[in-house]
Amino acid sequence: MLVMPALAACATAPAPAPSHTAAGTDAPVFASDEEALAAAEKAYAAYQAMSDLITADGGAESSRIAPLATRSYLPELLAGFEAFAQDGRSSRGESMYDTVSLVRYGDESTGKAEVALYLCSDVSSVRLVDRNGTDRTPTDRPNRIPLQVSLVSSSRDPSTLLIDREDVWSGENFC
Repeated sequence: MLVMPALAACATAPAPAPSHTAAGTDAPVFASDEEALAAAEKAYAAYQAMSDLITADGGAESSRIAPLATRSYLPELLAGFEAFAQDGRSSRGESMYDTVSLVRYGDESTGKAEVALYLCSDVSSVRLVDRNGTDRTPTDRPNRIPLQVSLVSSSRDPSTLLIDREDVWSGENFC
């Protein structure tokens, strides 16, 4: 599960080429790349906070993440939280992110946006503990992980973005 690389797992950020391409003649979901980036950051912050709550609860009630992720990504997220719960772990502390840059924004169809970001997930304040409260955080865990995150519009509200994918960036570490 890729929501967990931040829990298990810097240079210059890759040079993205933000672009906006509206499909058809209808108005785009977001008026600018900046507006799309702000909506994506808001969505990612909510997603990250909920992920932190679920792992702090030992993976319990992982379905709380459902309103923040796409149907296609949800099974992968739930499986990751289930594995976390079965290991008897929980987290203490809050993850953060920074070094956010827009890779692209476009309207894939009328009323449906797609946004891609680079960001650095920072888990330096997160500790993993076992059922007895003993710190089990791997000593070799990277504390800052470069991610590429894809978000798409919610079917209920095109300006509400949902996490559709998180991938550890395979290029040069920009964190």
